[in-house]
Amino acid sequence: MSYESHISIATSDQDNDVLHMYRRGKHHGFYYNGVRQYGFLNMTNDIGLHQWSHYCHNFHNGEYRAYIHGELAAKGPFSVPHKVPLPLKGMITIGQEQDLLAGAYDTDQSFRGYISQVNIWNRSLTAEEVRKQASCTKSELGNIFSTDREDVELLGGTTMELVDPSYFCEKAVEYVIFPEARYMKDSRWTCNRIGYEVYTPHDFDDNVILHNESLRFAENCLSNYHLWIGVTDEVEEDVWRKFTDNSIAETQFELNEPNGGTGENCMLMFLPNGRWVDTSCVIQWPACVPCEIARKAPLRLRGFCFSNEAETFYEVLGYTYEKPYLHGYYGYMVYKIDDYTWEMFDTTVAEVVGILKVPSKDTYPIGRHIWELKRSECNNLIGSKLQLSFSICDNDQFTCSNGDCISKERRCNAKDDCIDLSDEEDCLVIILPKGYRLERPPDNITIEGKAIHLEATVNVLRFMDISDKNRIVNVEYTLDITWNDPRVKYHNLGDTIEWNKLSEKDMGIIWKPVVNFPNLYDGNIKKLSHSAYLDKLGEPLPSDFNNVRMDTVYAGTSANIIQKEHYSGIFGCSFDVFYYPFDTQRCYLMFQLNTRQELVRFTTAKSAVVYHDDPKLPAYLLSNYFIDVIELGNNETKYSSLKVTFELDRRWRMIVMTVFLPTAMLQIVGYTTLFVNVVLMDVRMAVSLTTLLVLYTLFSNTSDALPVTAYVKMIDVWFFFCIFLLFFIIVVHVVVEHMVNIAEERQFKQVLPMDSRRITEKSIRPTSDGAEKLLFWARYIVTPGVILLFNLIYWGLVFGTSYKE
Repeated sequence: MSYESHISIATSDQDNDVLHMYRRGKHHGFYYNGVRQYGFLNMTNDIGLHQWSHYCHNFHNGEYRAYIHGELAAKGPFSVPHKVPLPLKGMITIGQEQDLLAGAYDTDQSFRGYISQVNIWNRSLTAEEVRKQASCTKSELGNIFSTDREDVELLGGTTMELVDPSYFCEKAVEYVIFPEARYMKDSRWTCNRIGYEVYTPHDFDDNVILHNESLRFAENCLSNYHLWIGVTDEVEEDVWRKFTDNSIAETQFELNEPNGGTGENCMLMFLPNGRWVDTSCVIQWPACVPCEIARKAPLRLRGFCFSNEAETFYEVLGYTYEKPYLHGYYGYMVYKIDDYTWEMFDTTVAEVVGILKVPSKDTYPIGRHIWELKRSECNNLIGSKLQLSFSICDNDQFTCSNGDCISKERRCNAKDDCIDLSDEEDCLVIILPKGYRLERPPDNITIEGKAIHLEATVNVLRFMDISDKNRIVNVEYTLDITWNDPRVKYHNLGDTIEWNKLSEKDMGIIWKPVVNFPNLYDGNIKKLSHSAYLDKLGEPLPSDFNNVRMDTVYAGTSANIIQKEHYSGIFGCSFDVFYYPFDTQRCYLMFQLNTRQELVRFTTAKSAVVYHDDPKLPAYLLSNYFIDVIELGNNETKYSSLKVTFELDRRWRMIVMTVFLPTAMLQIVGYTTLFVNVVLMDVRMAVSLTTLLVLYTLFSNTSDALPVTAYVKMIDVWFFFCIFLLFFIIVVHVVVEHMVNIAEERQFKQVLPMDSRRITEKSIRPTSDGAEKLLFWARYIVTPGVILLFNLIYWGLVFGTSYKE
């Protein structure tokens, strides 16, 4: 359906749109002096089938004002080329556009319904005059034209009838009986699912009419209390209010009714006389139900490819095969043809559109069902199976399988919100276009022909081991990669990424980056977990009123894909321990894409590394970390890669306490042996040799804890110095001892007088001048000087030129 014409004025075949007022769906538009007016696109009015709508269009001094139901709906200037006033010396056609003067009518531009009281004035009506007309009171006729005064030619089977103006404001109460016995709760659901409510007769006469009509279904309604009435006194005892508008009903009670007190708050009709009896609302009592027709929310047919939303609108009317049938606003009818078959019929061309096989005699086509097409429809061949849905769900609601409506936000939220649990079915988030290639990365939507840029975040959770001896680091981390794929579409995204977790099936059908680890040690990598999410960025696409479920659909550019991978891996690291234990090490984590960088690449601006643990490690202090984007590969093929660098400062205080301090103490012990009495050679040698042995043992243990290197380390230099110093002291002791022995060869005996009657011999060990000088130099000059000089040079090198790249 193109549009519905309300009025068309033409003065010639060329000037056939002097004035054309029309409606397309709920939107109104018009041509003025041949020019379409685009400034009033928001002027809308719901399609109220079987309801009168009052319109007033006012053109005055280049300004347009539109009133709907007596209220101002649009206001603003309009564009008028050349001629400002409307030339009315032409042909006025009501309910049809003139493509030529009084001819070339198009069925797709015709109005289907009733039009009355068309008036044209040569002046601007006041707002009060407009409201008076909309209130259905007798008002002044148009002084230029009026259908109530002029003779009008009727064409194409158009008919005319006369009614009082008050008729247009009367509310007609209609109902349809569903002839299946159901409990009260199910009966009310039956009415609600088609947009209606359980009916209540207005007065005694209406009750008689309802009772008489219900008799045709008495056999199906199973009992003498055969029909539910839409009233309840649950809120206030003995005050019976209607389900439809909560107004107080005029009751038609049977003798001695009501008699249930507060325990009976619902109403049944008594079959023999049509009187009412109260009953419990939860009683297991089946009865038929009359549903009052309400056209606030039309029943919608979804699943075809209509261009006009109004073509999807339906209402439930009278009966075929003793069942209510569905009538479309534009000529489609859905009715029962046998116990288990419903037929969809297009009255405009007298063709069967499709048939539906139902599992039981009491099943209606409300909700989602699979239809078999009997004619080609929407690129579906005859005999195709097509899912269609009938429901009152609006465009911002999801249609459950049984026809119930829930908000779209509750679709696929891990909670069962539909009674039939259908809201958590088929929760695939990703919709692929035809021709989607899994192995091909998406295009760069910003710069055509350029590689797609990935956003990467490396979250380092902890260092589980750092071994300088084995030259490895064991790291637990997550790698988050974010990208955008404009080729796909998404369903039902939540506001947080946790709500948008992709299933393994979803992740298996789209392109995703694959990462290799070039500096992985001996293949020791373990993927602990893998997940993917969608990060919603923009608003959803406009609702497609033909969508069966009415899922919320987002364009590919409206969400980023986030791939989160959790790893534990061992990476190689080139430790330089020359300055041990005052060294700073640099270790790297390398991540290389397996797609060449002409198609996919990392960028420094969109890459980051975050460390989540304590930087004070057992043996190191993490002083700095950063990330770079580099290229790996060969001259022919290069791959974009991430290089995460960690600067590790060794925590040397404990090593000083356990290595340098003890060795310094051993040095002092060895040095003090130079001050031991020369005659105590055994003491001097024993202490010196023991000190040397302990020092060497400590050196051996320390070396075993470090990697084997071809270069001498600073710790080695320290030990070598300590060992050489003790060696020097031992040599001094030996030389001094030798010099003393030479002096002993010149020793003499002293003989005392005879009268002492004894001879005392005193041995004397003379010390040579050379030994004294040697000890002096060793004690006070050489050893202290060497120690001082060595420490100045050694610690100057350590703290002045320690390893930093």
